[in-house]
Amino acid sequence: MNKTIHPHFSLFSKRLFFCLLIFLAVIQEGQAQNRLEQYVDSARVNDPNIIQLQKQIQLLELGKKAIRASYQAPTGFISSEVNLTPYFNNHGQLFSTNPDPNAIGYDINISNGGLYSALMNVNIPLFAGKATHQALFQQDSQIEVLKTSLLTANLNLERQITDLYLSTLAVQMSYTVQQQRVQQLSQEVQVMKQLTRKGMYRLVDYELLKTTLAGDSIQLHSLANTYQMQLMQLRSTCGITDSTLVFLKNTEITLSQANENESLFLLPYDNDSLSAVADNLLFNNKYLPQFTLYSNAGLNAVALNGMERKFGASAGIRLSYTLFDGKQKAVNQEQKMVRIEQAHSLKYVESKRIRMQRALLLKTIAKADVNLHKQKDLKENYQKLMKMYRTEVQKGQVRISNYLLALRNYSNLKLNYELQKIKVYRLINEYNYWNH
Repeated sequence: MNKTIHPHFSLFSKRLFFCLLIFLAVIQEGQAQNRLEQYVDSARVNDPNIIQLQKQIQLLELGKKAIRASYQAPTGFISSEVNLTPYFNNHGQLFSTNPDPNAIGYDINISNGGLYSALMNVNIPLFAGKATHQALFQQDSQIEVLKTSLLTANLNLERQITDLYLSTLAVQMSYTVQQQRVQQLSQEVQVMKQLTRKGMYRLVDYELLKTTLAGDSIQLHSLANTYQMQLMQLRSTCGITDSTLVFLKNTEITLSQANENESLFLLPYDNDSLSAVADNLLFNNKYLPQFTLYSNAGLNAVALNGMERKFGASAGIRLSYTLFDGKQKAVNQEQKMVRIEQAHSLKYVESKRIRMQRALLLKTIAKADVNLHKQKDLKENYQKLMKMYRTEVQKGQVRISNYLLALRNYSNLKLNYELQKIKVYRLINEYNYWNH
C-alpha cells in the first residue's frame, strides 16, 4: 500500500509546495505598496488630468500679475521715425517747410515737410482701480472653475482606484480561501494516509481525497496568476512600476457623515453664475472713463535745417469714454441673466438627482449589511460543524464524499462572506462619492 500511495502523493506535494511558494511570495510586504492610501496617492501624482489642471491654475495665478501690470503699471517705449517728403519745382529745395506755391509734392499742412523723431515715451494709466478689480475678478472666476474641476478629478480618481483596489482584494480573497482549503485538504491527506494504513478507510476514499487536493491545487495556481494580473492592472492604473508580489491589506470603508447642504457636484453651476457676472463686469470695463498720463522726450522735428535744436519734452493727459455702441452693454447684461437662470435651473435638477442617488444607496447599503450579518452567522455555524466533521474523519466515522461536500460548502460560505463584505464597501465608496 505504501508503494501505491507515495508516488502519487509526491506529485501532489510538489504542486502544493509550488502554490505555497507563490503564497509566501505574495505575502512578502517589504517596501511594496499594499495599502489603499498608497495607491490613491500614487494615482494622483501620476494622473495627467490632475497635473494639467494644477499647471493651468498656476498659469492663471501668474496671469493676475500681468493683469495688474496691464491696467495700472506705467509703460515706456522708444519710438523713432524718419518721414521724408520731397518737393519738386521748388527752386532746387528738395525738402522744405515753406515750399513755393508752384512746387509739386504733398500739401505742407499734411506732411509738415517731413518728420524726424527719436523719442522716449511713457504712458501712465490713472484711476484704473475699478477696471483692474473687475479684470481680476474675472480671472479669479476662471481659477475657481479649474479648482472645482481639480477637486472633481481627485474625487473621481479616488473613487476609481478604491473600486479597483476592492476588485483586486476580491480576487485576493478567492485566492486566500482556496489556499486555506488546500492547506486543510493537505493535512487531511496526511491523516487519511495513516487511517488507510490502519484499515479505517478504503483506498478509494484516500484516492478521492488526493484527487480533490490535486484539483484544488491546480485551481489555487490559477487564482495566483489571476491575482497577479489584477494587481498589475491596479499598479498600472496608479503609475506604479514595482513588480513585487504583495498581499493587499484589508481596508474598512466607513460611511461619511451626511452632507445635506452643499455638494461638490453643484459647485460647477455656482461657478457658471459667477463666470457670467465676471464676464459681464469685464465687458463693462470699456464703458469706464479711461485716463492716461503721457509724456515723451527726445528729438522731434519736421525739417532737417536746425534739427540739432529740436530736442525737447512734452506731457499731457488723455481721456476716453464710450458714449454709445448700439446697445451692446444692454445685450450683454441680458446674456448674463440668461446664463445665471440656466445655471440655477440646472443646479436645482442636479440637486434632486443627487439626493435621490444618496437615498437609494443608503437603502441598498442597509440591505447588503443585513445580508452580510446573516452570512457571518451562517459561516460561524458552519465552522462549528466543520470541527465536528474533522473529529469524525479522524475516527473514521464519516464518509469522505460527505466531508468533501461539507468542506466545499464551508469554503464557499467563507468566500461569499468576504465578497459580500467587499460589496458593502463598494456601495459605501459609491455613497461617499455622491456625498461630497
